[in-house]
Amino acid sequence: MMMILLGFIAGVITIGYHNIFSGLLPVSGWLSSGFLFLLMIVVLTRVTVRHYLILHPVIYTMSSVALFGLAFIFGTGYAHWQLNHALQQRLSEPVEQTALVRVVGISDGVGEDWRQVVETVAVENRSQSGQPSQARWLLYGAFDWNKHQSVTPPDMQPGQLWQVRVKLKPAHSNASPGAFDVERWLLQQHITATGTVQTAQQLTPQQLQQLQLKPESLLQQLQNTLQRERLRIRQHFMQWDANPSHTAKNAVAESPVDKNHTVKNNTAKGVLLGLLTGDRGLIDADTTLLYQQMGISHLLAISGPHVILAALMITWLLQKLLDRFPAVYLKAERRRWLLPVFMLVVVLYAGLAGFDIPAQRTVLMVGLAAGLLWFRQRWSRTCILLMSASILLLLDPLAILSAAFWLSFGAVAILLSMNVPQPGQHETSVSQGTLKQWQIKVMQFVQLQWRLFVLLSPLVLLSFAKISWLAPLVNLVAIPLLSAVVLPVNLLAYAVFWLSPALADVIWSVALRLLDVFHAGLACLAYYFPNALQPFYLNSLQLMALFAMLGLLVLPRGIIPRWWFAFLIIPVCYPAWPVAPLTVQVLDVGQGLSVIVKTRHHAMLVDTGAKIGNSNMGNKVVIPALQAQGIHRLDKLMLTHLDSDHSGGAPAILQQLAVSQLTSSETFAPYPTYLCEAGQSWQWDGVQFRVLSPLPAHFRATGKIANSKNEKSCVLMVEVPAQADIPAQRVLIMGDAGLYTEFLLQQQTIPLQADLLILGHHGSQHSSSSPFLASVHPQRAVVSAGYLNRYGHPKPIVLARLNEQGIAVDSTIDSGTLTYVLGQQKYLKPQRYRDKNLWLQRIYD
Repeated sequence: MMMILLGFIAGVITIGYHNIFSGLLPVSGWLSSGFLFLLMIVVLTRVTVRHYLILHPVIYTMSSVALFGLAFIFGTGYAHWQLNHALQQRLSEPVEQTALVRVVGISDGVGEDWRQVVETVAVENRSQSGQPSQARWLLYGAFDWNKHQSVTPPDMQPGQLWQVRVKLKPAHSNASPGAFDVERWLLQQHITATGTVQTAQQLTPQQLQQLQLKPESLLQQLQNTLQRERLRIRQHFMQWDANPSHTAKNAVAESPVDKNHTVKNNTAKGVLLGLLTGDRGLIDADTTLLYQQMGISHLLAISGPHVILAALMITWLLQKLLDRFPAVYLKAERRRWLLPVFMLVVVLYAGLAGFDIPAQRTVLMVGLAAGLLWFRQRWSRTCILLMSASILLLLDPLAILSAAFWLSFGAVAILLSMNVPQPGQHETSVSQGTLKQWQIKVMQFVQLQWRLFVLLSPLVLLSFAKISWLAPLVNLVAIPLLSAVVLPVNLLAYAVFWLSPALADVIWSVALRLLDVFHAGLACLAYYFPNALQPFYLNSLQLMALFAMLGLLVLPRGIIPRWWFAFLIIPVCYPAWPVAPLTVQVLDVGQGLSVIVKTRHHAMLVDTGAKIGNSNMGNKVVIPALQAQGIHRLDKLMLTHLDSDHSGGAPAILQQLAVSQLTSSETFAPYPTYLCEAGQSWQWDGVQFRVLSPLPAHFRATGKIANSKNEKSCVLMVEVPAQADIPAQRVLIMGDAGLYTEFLLQQQTIPLQADLLILGHHGSQHSSSSPFLASVHPQRAVVSAGYLNRYGHPKPIVLARLNEQGIAVDSTIDSGTLTYVLGQQKYLKPQRYRDKNLWLQRIYD
C-alpha cells in the first residue's frame, strides 16, 4: 500500500511541471482510468500470490517497483487531466455578464477590502460569454471614480441567491520572479474569473418559488449553516465594544515603538476571531505583516490543535456525564460512545473554520485513526498520513498547488518522525520528580521548535521565499500562550455565547487582554529587529542541496555518512548565479515600466512601476525580483521622469534597499537627486552606459514641450563591447520620451542603432516614429504595458510600424517579465516568464 500511495502522490506533484511531463505521460481521462484498472489488477494479483505462496525477495521488490510506477503514471495523468479541465473553464476575454449566483462562504474582508466568492446558477447568454453553466467568480466592490471612494458592497450572506450584473475579466497577475502568483491561487480555488459588481439584487421568496430551483442537498445546507454562524460571530465581534486593556496601553506606551508598529485593540479582536474560526477579515495589513515578521502566521490557521482541542473539551464533558451513569457501558464500551461524538465535533468545527486544507487534513487523519480504533485495526502513522494526503489529492489534485498543503502535511510528517519515548524512559522520568519532568518537557518542546524550524525551512522558502529567524524563539512563547491559554478561553467563550452573549464578552475580554500584552511584546521585537523577516530566493540547485541536507539529518545514523553534509553546504551558501556581460530584465509591472540592468558586479534599476491605491509595484514586483537575483544593493536608481507609473514604487525601494545614487530628470523630494542630462557616461565591468537625453534643447523649448515630463525623460543607451565572434550589442531605454525627443536624437552625431529597444511611452502613438525606428533598427522591441489598460497600449499604428520594418515585438502583457542576455550570442532571444507554467499561458490561447 505504501508504494501505491507514494507513487500516486509523486505523480500528482508533477502537476507543477506540466511542460515536462505533458508530452511523456497520458493526460486524458480514459487513459488514466485504464492505468487505474491495470494498477488494481496488479494489486489483486500480488495480494493473491502473497497469500498462497512465499514471494521471493527479488519478485517482491520488482512488484513493488511496478506498483509505484503504475500509481505514478495514474497520478500524473489524473492530475494533468484535472488541470487541463480547470484551465478550460477559465474566462478567456473580458465580458459584462448578468447572472443568477449563489453566495459561497463569507467575504474575505469588510469595507474596501470586501470580496466575495459566488457560484453561478444561471448565466445569461452563456454560449456568448464562454462561461460554463456552473462557474465560480471572485467579485469585488465597485469604485466610484467621481467621488473617489469605494461603493458600499451588497450585504451577501452564505447560501443566498442574487441577481447580479458584473464586469468579468480573466484571471491575471504580474508574472514576475518572486511576485505572488494570483493565477495559480485562483486556479487552486477553482475560480474561473474575477469581476466587479455593477448591480446586485437579492431574490425574494416569491421569485425563488417561481424559479423552481433544485433544492439544496443536506451537505450544502450544513455548509451554509456553518458559514452563516461564522458570519454571525464576525458581526458580533465588529459590534462588540471591548474595553482596551490598561496593561496593554501602558506596555505599548512605555515601549520605544512608533505608531507603525503598534497593534490596536480592535485588531486584537480580529486576531481573536481568527483563532476561533480562521476568519481573517478583521485583521489589518499591519498585523498580518507583524505576524509574518515574527514567523507565527501559522497560528491563525485552524488546523489539528484547534480542532482536536475543541473535540477533546466536548468529549471530556460527555465522558464525565456518562461516568455518572455507568450502566450505559454495559450496552457499549466507552469508545463506542465517545468516538462518534469526537468525530462529529471535529467535522463541525472544521466546517465552522471554513474547511480549508489544514482542516481537511485534520478531518481525514482523525477520521482514519478513529475508524481504525473502532474496528481494532493498526496502521503505521506514516501510512495514515500518506492515505490522508492521497484521499485529499484524489478529491482535488489542484490542492497540490497550495502552500497550505505542503506546510500542513510537512509539519505533521516532522512531528510523526519524532522519537516516541519508550516505557522505560517514561518510568525513569516519573521517578525523577515533578520539577525534573517539567524540565524534560520544556527541553523537548524547545528541541521540537528548532527541529520544525530547520526541517520546514525548505518548504517555507519554496512557498514564500522568505523566513523569519525569530520564529523558533517567538514560537516558544506564542504556541503555549495562544494554543494552551487563549484558545481554550476563546472556545469557552464561544460555548457560553450560545447561552449568554454578554457573559461571553466578559470571557473574551480576558483573552483580549492577553492578546494585547502579547501584541505589545511583538511590537517591541519588531522595533528592535525590523529585518527579522529575511528574503531567501533559492535556485533549483540550492533547493535540491538543502533538501538533501535535511534528509541527512532525518535519516538514522549509519545509512549515509554525515560528513557528506559538508559538500552540500557549498551550493546552498554559495549559489552559482549565471554571470553574463549584461542582463536586461523588463519586469511585468502592469501599466508602467521597471527595468533591471545588471553587469557582472553591478546593478541598476531604471524606473520602479506605479503605485495605485494600496497596490505598490515597488513592494509587489520590483523588490521581490531584485531579491530573486540576489541583489540587495543598487549602484544606481534611475527614474526616467516622475510620472506615477514610472516612479510610484520608488519610495518603497529607497526605504528597503541601499541605493548608492538616485538620478532623475528632476528632483525627487525629499531624496538627494542627481539630475541626468545628455553626455553623462560611466562604465561597469567593461559595459558602457550613456545618457542621451534630456538635451539642452528640451530646456529651451516653449509651449507643451517645455511642460512635458515625458519629453524630458532620461534616455539611456547601454553597450556591451564586441567579444570574439559576437559584435557589440546595445540596449536603448526610452522611458516616456516622445516624437520630439526622437527627432532631437536623430540630429545628434551619436549612433542610435541598438539591438534591443524598450519603446517609449509603452507603445503610444506619440512615440516610435518610423524614421526613428529605422535609425535604431533593433532586432527586438519591448512594450511594457498593463493587461486591459485603459490607454489601449500598445497602439495598433505603432505595431504596424514595427511590423513594416520587420522588428520582433515582445510584450509584458503576453509574456510577463522578459529577460535578455547580451554579449553571449548574436541574436537576442527573450526568456518569457509566462512560459514557466501552463496556468500563466492559458489566458492567451
